[in-house]
Amino acid sequence: MTPAKQQALVAWIVWFAMFQAAFIYPFFLGNGFPRGPNAETPMGPALWLLCLIPIVVATAVRWLLIPKLRDPKRQLVAMIIGLALSEAPILLSIFLMTDYPQNQIAVLMLAVVSLIQFAPSYATPGFKNPTA
Repeated sequence: MTPAKQQALVAWIVWFAMFQAAFIYPFFLGNGFPRGPNAETPMGPALWLLCLIPIVVATAVRWLLIPKLRDPKRQLVAMIIGLALSEAPILLSIFLMTDYPQNQIAVLMLAVVSLIQFAPSYATPGFKNPTA
């Protein structure tokens, strides 16, 4: 196996592990997937921002920073940072949004989409150019 393929394999394994963790956190840290109605009082905008800002920053890392990096090791580091930023809202929602299960589901969906964008196709040799 070439070094480029080994690095791609490592990136895919890290991505897959972090992606699966997003679905495991609610079961180990909460009481499974949230269910039931939200509390009567609306959730404060500061809590929404606390959950959305990491996803926006992760998206910037994926689409603005990673394409500029040519070294696979730096791409891996940037990917891990982005994945951590994508998972942060899940953890925040588990601990801070206990009265808002429907909002927890919304945050989980946004975080999963954010995690999917980090699938390391960019690190896979021959993905864009089959002759590589």
